[in-house]
Amino acid sequence: MKTIKIHLRIMAIFLSALMLLQGCTVYKSANVTLEEAVKSENRIKVKTKYNQTLKFKRIEVENGHYYGLKYIYGKMIKTQIVKENVEKIQLKDKTLSTILSIGIPPIIIIGVIAYALRDGIRVHGS
Repeated sequence: MKTIKIHLRIMAIFLSALMLLQGCTVYKSANVTLEEAVKSENRIKVKTKYNQTLKFKRIEVENGHYYGLKYIYGKMIKTQIVKENVEKIQLKDKTLSTILSIGIPPIIIIGVIAYALRDGIRVHGS
């Protein structure tokens, strides 16, 4: 019974860690202009003067107006961005996002294994 409890605990920690790390996106701290965000064709985070944070797949220009594009339930939604209300625009940091997505799961797995071995030795030693 103790062995099953240990294995269930390990699996719960492992699955929780995987879910937390799936959507890892890191944004650069530097502020860019709307024109640079359009050229980047990358994920963008926009912070407004009203303390609202908006995340978009990319930003487009149509008839001189800026639109943020994101997918919600498989449908593309366009949200107009009013230039005067924008406080900060950040681009996705591809390099750091990749490093974190690839680098952190092995560290968590090693930690879970170490925790399991430590628990397993203590349980068998009792």
